[in-house]
Amino acid sequence: MTRPDDPSEALDPTQLTAATSLPLPRRRLGRGVTLLLVLMRVYVLVALPIVGYAFVRALLGGS
Repeated sequence: MTRPDDPSEALDPTQLTAATSLPLPRRRLGRGVTLLLVLMRVYVLVALPIVGYAFVRALLGGS
């Protein structure tokens, strides 16, 4: 479903395929965003064992 003002409507199907197959360049991230992503990764690495432990305890019927 495309919008009526979508510029890709003017392209032939082969042109659209060629245009969408081009990779996008990597985006430069600032320090704040990079720090946030690192902190999110640390959070996931800490949370996974806790969730896994709780899951195993629940399976074994522990309280």
